[in-house]
Amino acid sequence: MQGADRIRLLGPVRYVSARGDATRPGAPGPQTVLAALALSPGTLVTVDELVDGLYFDDPPASARRVVVTYIHRLRTHLDREAGAEPGSGAARATIETMADGYVLQLPEDRVDALLFRRLSARARRYADAGDPAAGAACLEEALAMWQGPALAGLPGPFARDWRRALGEQLASALEYRLELLLACGRHTEAVPDIARALKTYPYRERLHGALMLALYRSGRAAEALAAYDRARRVLAEDLGIDTGPALRTLHAAILAGDHTSLAPAQGRADAAPRAATEPKGVDPAPEPAQLPPVPSDFTGRREQMAELVSALTTGRAHAVGVITGMGGAGKTALALRAAHAVAGSYPDGQLYANLRAPDGEPAEPAEVLAGFLTGLGLPTERIPASLAERAALFRTLLSGRAVLVVLDNAATTTQVEPLLPGAAGCAVLITGRTLAAMPATVTLPLGGLGVDDAVELIGKIAGIHRTQQEPDAVAALASACGHLPLALRAAGARLAGRPGWSVAALLERVSDQARLLAELRVGEVTVEAVFEMSFAQLPARHARAFLALSVPHCAEFDVRAAAAALRMPEQEAEDVLEALVDAALLETGSPGCYHFHDLVGAYARQKARTELSAAEHRAVVRGAIDFLCAGVVAAVRATQPLSGPLTAEIHPRRTADLEMSGAPEAVRWVRGALPALTAVVEQVAADGDPDAVALAVDVLTLVPCFEEMLPLGALGRAATALLPAALAHCDRPVIGTAYYAAGTILRKSPSSGSPHRAREHLQKVVEIFGAAPKPAEGERPFLAVLFTLAMLAGLELQLGNFEAARGYAQRSVALAATTGDQALVARRRTILLQIEVLDPERQTDLAAIGAQCRELAAVLTRYQDAKWLIRVMMTEADSMLYGGQHATAARLYRRVLERARATQHLRNATECQFRLAEALLGAHDAEAAVDHAREALAGAQDAGEQQLLARSHQVLGDALRAVGRSDQADGHLAKAAALYRELRQAGPVVAVFP
Repeated sequence: MQGADRIRLLGPVRYVSARGDATRPGAPGPQTVLAALALSPGTLVTVDELVDGLYFDDPPASARRVVVTYIHRLRTHLDREAGAEPGSGAARATIETMADGYVLQLPEDRVDALLFRRLSARARRYADAGDPAAGAACLEEALAMWQGPALAGLPGPFARDWRRALGEQLASALEYRLELLLACGRHTEAVPDIARALKTYPYRERLHGALMLALYRSGRAAEALAAYDRARRVLAEDLGIDTGPALRTLHAAILAGDHTSLAPAQGRADAAPRAATEPKGVDPAPEPAQLPPVPSDFTGRREQMAELVSALTTGRAHAVGVITGMGGAGKTALALRAAHAVAGSYPDGQLYANLRAPDGEPAEPAEVLAGFLTGLGLPTERIPASLAERAALFRTLLSGRAVLVVLDNAATTTQVEPLLPGAAGCAVLITGRTLAAMPATVTLPLGGLGVDDAVELIGKIAGIHRTQQEPDAVAALASACGHLPLALRAAGARLAGRPGWSVAALLERVSDQARLLAELRVGEVTVEAVFEMSFAQLPARHARAFLALSVPHCAEFDVRAAAAALRMPEQEAEDVLEALVDAALLETGSPGCYHFHDLVGAYARQKARTELSAAEHRAVVRGAIDFLCAGVVAAVRATQPLSGPLTAEIHPRRTADLEMSGAPEAVRWVRGALPALTAVVEQVAADGDPDAVALAVDVLTLVPCFEEMLPLGALGRAATALLPAALAHCDRPVIGTAYYAAGTILRKSPSSGSPHRAREHLQKVVEIFGAAPKPAEGERPFLAVLFTLAMLAGLELQLGNFEAARGYAQRSVALAATTGDQALVARRRTILLQIEVLDPERQTDLAAIGAQCRELAAVLTRYQDAKWLIRVMMTEADSMLYGGQHATAARLYRRVLERARATQHLRNATECQFRLAEALLGAHDAEAAVDHAREALAGAQDAGEQQLLARSHQVLGDALRAVGRSDQADGHLAKAAALYRELRQAGPVVAVFP
């Protein structure tokens, strides 16, 4: 240490120059920063970590600037002190800027706190090798470095925590030195030292025991018993506890005069050296320090770091931390970060092994143990041949030591088990993709980074200026990378190597699924290669399932859906899914629900295109649409009065109807399945499998049963794509039904011209099935035409053609009457009454319309038809509204609104809201009208129907104008006018019934 600069932390913080001059490196703030860097020399300490260490509560906004200022002051101090030194040839302490933090370049042995830890570890190795005198001398050298409380006078949580940790190391070293003095037979010399130590640490039972032994071996048995009484009294009076079993056993031995058990270890026959493999007198090898460096761009993971550090530093015996997750999730980086953070708690060293061989195969435990034994100082020629002997010797060498063992990229628990130390003071940190059965103190499944951390990581690699110039593009790029650290590093590296590229340019490239994985490369390591390594370890059956499950375009799927796609029993499918989760190739959120990580899904789909045949691909898609059809059929049967006729002529399916507990579950299921349903129908249309197309047509025919609860327009693209597939591959009944499905759905589509295309498709239904098919000729043609006539009436009404609308409605009523079904006729009559109410040249008196509505309401109540009861009640309220009875209409609208909300008929609720707003305007309650019109607009935006949006904007504009907010009103009225133009309507025709 002479002739080299160093840093003292065991007392007041001081910088000691090569000449030996000790100076205070600034005020307490800069001293704290220097201490933080010095306790992790050669390792990146981020600015965020320094801020957290300086401030107990929320740091000020200027905290990061404060850290930069402190670093500048420290560099100035170090440069000034170094400049005053004569040339020594020894490298001086320097603070380097790296990524988002700083690194102190200084050997560990030039920081007294770290040197103290090394000397303490060396003392233990001397004692283990049978030389307690050398161990005691080593500890005396270590203890002499203390010049007061560690980090004396420094504020902040960092100084507080390290004072506590270093104080515990000091107390342990004091105890151990005194025990070694006793082992050397220096009993009399030890007594005053133990007594002094007890004044500082009165509650440490090991010190009380050492004093009792020293007194007894010095021929002072009575004083030894008195020392026990004092210990018991101190513990009882101050802490309210009794002495521990070790102290009670020692007391009993002294009372009994058991000279054999109380004699020094050297004096007993069974006192063999603890480390028989190390020759006495040979200087043991230095403690291993095998940890690789932490990646300098390490970002985030604060919560996981806190959990790991807590698990590995709270004194738990046999502490084990396990980090699992998919390839590229940053398991190794987190493990190394945590290992370096807790290294100070394991003074006997750190061992590290990568348990994956260079060829990707699992490393042999015997070879790993050979490396560990060599690292612990054992000559190669003395390493045993067998795995069992190596494992036993490894545990022997670690007995009584405090070593951290890091096992990276573990394949199985079987591979790990021989590498676990037996000593309670050792700890193990393991990473692996699938270690579900590994007993652990803490297990952390690792996913992607948070949004902010993902953006920060790209910025660290590509340059902060890139994130500042294109923040939205960087956030989208991070999302395209699935927030996976390896992918984020690859994206950042590509940007860093291509300064002429914009972030948006790279985003466009990775947005192409066909080239996504090829773009994510870091040197020779690709994201695809990482996934390939996991895939290669799957059994053939699981590998095929992994590929097959990626084929249907479903963001999430459950066991039932997977079983249908894989064509296997549910229990078997669940076993496969859980195996893929364990292999970190599939993720699970809520129990029973599974999904691919975005990048893993892209990899699986890319691989499936080459490894699955066209027939296998079609079979999987057919299984997926078969399952979706089974779910929709079950939901219809749980909710619709006409469920029997509606589902009577479904295309044959393999999947049985799903179990639905009732209407609420049915609606939830359909709502949750809507995105998958849309995507899979589009797949079916592209594949052209006739059976799958027929099933998809069934699905799109039945989903409109839920149009009051769901945004039906979202299916517009799927319905449009499916129609040509049906024309190309299916028979006439399926084609007619496909036209019906497309027309039904396009009525609700927000795209321009959809109403006219819907009308054309629905007219084709009548052309194919006839104007008046009989139920006996088939339920599907009859219902298709019956509903088509009603929808054509609605479309004509939407376009302002009242006579044409009335004609279609009357034909619908007549067709319904042929069945003798009163409820069916009541529903069709409701449509006719809606047209009458809205027609300025109505043929029926408004009062008569209201009376007929009440008559139909009685019929629909008897048949418990909530959907059509709401419609007929709203029609009655309309008759009052247009008859000038605004207050009465408002009261009825409120009743309808309450009923619509209770039954989740959200579209009806939206329509009722803007009609209620109209009634309130007529009743001169404009403020209330504004509130309801705003709610109507929100509901219309959720539904995505232009007709609802247009009417909601119009009514809100009128209401705002009525309360004097003309500037806001004009904007809504302009939007309404634009929407009406898109709908090709001359004016504000009221909302359309389905």
